[in-house]
Amino acid sequence: MGARNVFRTLLAAALVVPTSLAAMETTTVGPDPGAAAVDAQIQGEIVVRVTDSRTQQGLAAAQVSVAGVGIGGLADSNGRVTLGNVPAGTQTVEVQRLGYRPASQEVEVVSGQTVELTIALVEQALALDAVVVTGTAGGTQRRAIGNVVDRLSASEINTVAPVTNVSQLIGGRSPGVTMLAGAGQVGSGQRIRIRGTGSIGLSNDPIVYIDGVRMDSRPNRGFGQRGGSSVSRLNDLDPESIESIEIIKGPAAATLYGTEASNGVIQIITKRGNTGDANFDVSVQHGYNWLWDPAGRHGLRWGINPNTNELEGFNLYEYERDFGNGPIFTYGAIQNYSVSMNGGTDAVRYFLSATRHDETGVISWNWDKRTNLRANLDVLPFESLSIRTSVGYVDGERRLAQSGLTTDPFGNLYWSTPANLNRTRGWRQAPPEEFEKVEDKAAIDRFTGSIEFQHTPTSWFVHRLVTGIDSNQELFTRLYPRMPEGNAHFFGALGLGDKSVSRVQTRFVTLDYGGSATRNLRDELVGVTSFGFQYYRSRTLALGATASNFPAIPITTITGGSTRNGTESFVENATVGVYLQQQFEWRNRVFLTGAVRMDDNSAFGTEFDAAVYPKVSATWVMHEEDFWNLDWVSQFRLRSAWGAAGQQPGTFDASRLFSPQIGYQDQPGLVPSAFGNPALEPERGEEIEVGFDAEFLDGRLSVVYTRFDRWTRNAIVSRGIPRSLGFPGGQIVNIGLVRGWGNEFSVDANVLNRGNFNWDLGVQIGNFQNRIDDLGDEDVIGTGEVQQRVGYSIADVFMKKVISAEIDAAGNITSALCDGGTGASGLDQGGAPMPCADAPLVWWGHSQPTWDLGINNNFTFGPFRLYASIQGAGGNIQRDSSGPAAITSVGVMESAVRRDDPIVAAYRTFGRNPLGTYDASFVRLREVSLTYTLSPDLASRIGANRGSVSLAARNLAMLWTGQEGFNTPRSGQIFPDVGDAVIWDVETRGIADQSTIFQTVMPPMANAVLTFRLNF
Repeated sequence: MGARNVFRTLLAAALVVPTSLAAMETTTVGPDPGAAAVDAQIQGEIVVRVTDSRTQQGLAAAQVSVAGVGIGGLADSNGRVTLGNVPAGTQTVEVQRLGYRPASQEVEVVSGQTVELTIALVEQALALDAVVVTGTAGGTQRRAIGNVVDRLSASEINTVAPVTNVSQLIGGRSPGVTMLAGAGQVGSGQRIRIRGTGSIGLSNDPIVYIDGVRMDSRPNRGFGQRGGSSVSRLNDLDPESIESIEIIKGPAAATLYGTEASNGVIQIITKRGNTGDANFDVSVQHGYNWLWDPAGRHGLRWGINPNTNELEGFNLYEYERDFGNGPIFTYGAIQNYSVSMNGGTDAVRYFLSATRHDETGVISWNWDKRTNLRANLDVLPFESLSIRTSVGYVDGERRLAQSGLTTDPFGNLYWSTPANLNRTRGWRQAPPEEFEKVEDKAAIDRFTGSIEFQHTPTSWFVHRLVTGIDSNQELFTRLYPRMPEGNAHFFGALGLGDKSVSRVQTRFVTLDYGGSATRNLRDELVGVTSFGFQYYRSRTLALGATASNFPAIPITTITGGSTRNGTESFVENATVGVYLQQQFEWRNRVFLTGAVRMDDNSAFGTEFDAAVYPKVSATWVMHEEDFWNLDWVSQFRLRSAWGAAGQQPGTFDASRLFSPQIGYQDQPGLVPSAFGNPALEPERGEEIEVGFDAEFLDGRLSVVYTRFDRWTRNAIVSRGIPRSLGFPGGQIVNIGLVRGWGNEFSVDANVLNRGNFNWDLGVQIGNFQNRIDDLGDEDVIGTGEVQQRVGYSIADVFMKKVISAEIDAAGNITSALCDGGTGASGLDQGGAPMPCADAPLVWWGHSQPTWDLGINNNFTFGPFRLYASIQGAGGNIQRDSSGPAAITSVGVMESAVRRDDPIVAAYRTFGRNPLGTYDASFVRLREVSLTYTLSPDLASRIGANRGSVSLAARNLAMLWTGQEGFNTPRSGQIFPDVGDAVIWDVETRGIADQSTIFQTVMPPMANAVLTFRLNF
């Protein structure tokens, strides 16, 4: 009822805005009338080049004018503009561009001559007048937005960082935004977390838009790999065609996106054309991927050598290399070729690009090949109407290399043993030349398009319509060809041939209409009323087929298998929403905004009507007030926001379902599969955030701070139901309450600026926590090692903690004492020892990160630019079950064969996963690059306007880990506290939404690339 009252209040406020043009005041801006009186015989010309003071690169779209004479223009893509008919004499040239401080310079104009002038602009970290399009009703100046919106300049990042995909563009550059690393394979995906984890039973991924259209950004498409990793749809995009990325971080900012936006929203904005002659940007990138010290990280594996009958340890990586079989992990080539063209007139502007990406991982048959095309067009047929089209196309194929235990090269290496020397040269299942015979491919044919109409029929009203589609055609294939040995092959029955094919058609359709009316209500008070309508529909059609036992080696089709099976599924979901927003603006300094959105979604239960999401925000630009007298604080803004957004349940969670099944005498039948819940509602995320933006020392230091508190109400979980109801599993219900909180802090500083030397420093720090406060009648959901428990965080880890143990001469456990638990719950570590058989599972830690860190340094000296980025995350534990398996069931570690460690023996008996548990906190030297910018003279010698050469590297060194401190090797290798398992890289993890454990996942790769960029 409270939200509906807010809606009525906003509606009443909106009625004060007139709907007639007669009530509006208009202002006409034109050239100085005195300019027409200037004698044409005493005029000259000024050619102005506008550059970035740090990079010396030209700045497009800068506004350049001659003070007092009404002459001006926009700089082209090279930062150049020609101003003609300028009166002779001393003139002042003024330059303005969003994101930069205004600048001016005097110049002497001589009649009949051309004078050239270069004006360098200094970047402004707090660009309060910059327009933000994400999470606002149309474009809105940053100063008017009560929540934090981070903007990443993709164009800037691409010039300095070794970026090959969109995930790398985002990671470590915004506080509170964490990239959870997946497998170290090219083409595999990563998960994005904004302000940590907030949902128990639903996805915690943000939604992603590209040029106003919802896109498929799922990180785990296709057949699963080790650790759940698979193909990422976000990384289909071409980083070279992206201009910027805007990130809004929670329900307080995402209200206008409604249902499914409570985890945050990412808006990808692609490049547009600039006014001026056609110009071309060409980039060529070559480099290599590799793994640091694979032989050293692998270490020894133990077993009985069949040739000597002796127990011995050996390093398979070194063994293969020494016997001439070559390195297991190679240097994988990286090749990227990109060309783009942009230009146009005031009426028509265009941007065209084409990119070819060809990358190979450290496993020679792991590769990613794709072609990206983009065509963006801006048309202004009338002064009051603009039309923007955005079209992107991707055609590509990826091949992954960790499809299963049998053919996983990393797992076969990790679990190697000298006991297998005569059968597989020591490999666990088969020698590596057999693995690449198995094909695991993912092909994509993807079209993303949108069109935006923006119409300004009067000076006080503007409205826009955005519609578009993201259409994916995916083909996933996994093939085990028939081997000459048949089922006597290393792969067993799979050696007879096996194939799985899945063809998936996914379509996301977006329709978004919004309008805004503005009126001067009284002196210095402006009201802006906005309203809108959004419609979103997703559809996924999947056809699958499997076949096995091919009759002959050449046959690899589904129809060639003697055993065949087929599947089909169709899933569709739709959301429709309307919103109303009222903003009051006083003196362009104080802004108060209220909004409400109402949504309906096809996944809601039939007994639930609609979701209502209100929002209130306020911001005050204090430094522009007359009373402000702090000269050392050049900008200061206070902001706050409260709002709500949601996340709908799964498409069929509310429905009672029955599954088809072949019954008695092959007759078709139905069996119960899901109980359903007609009262099911969306999860509701509510959030309060407060903070400030400040700039000190005349812009040399800027600070942004945000505190947020979030509540996930009506949290969706699965609750058990009586078996007597006849349905398996549980019922999806709204019974949970999760509280989250945290802080975000970022600093941008110009540390040193002396002559040709400049040092810019950026620091981003975020911390985020969550706690389950309510689970209805339950205190805990899940009785295993990962639990959703009241008083603890989502997906916390609980395991037995062995305190002491004794073994006999054969290594068998004779007695063991475990932690009996303490604290209010009796589950915290530090309790009195008790027999392990009776001991509880005690709390070991959070499974998800609770802090992140980014430190970015830019050193500019003359034409050279050195960039270094440090990134980190932590506050959580991870469990790599590769080591525990090697110690127990596989039995290839020294502790497994010698059986002389009583603590290991106890964990072997009472639960082995602590043997692979470690503190996952880390700080890594993520990126380093050195860029040389060609001088204008040197660039002109090769026919270019400008150019640069850069050498960049990624994942060069691990600087610190929570497990090993500053003693961590450069590779990132660590060791758990118990046993002799080895973790190749502390950053490795599974890709599942709440991943707490993984096995034989490839560690992150390092790479280095050399990039040439030219503009013609």
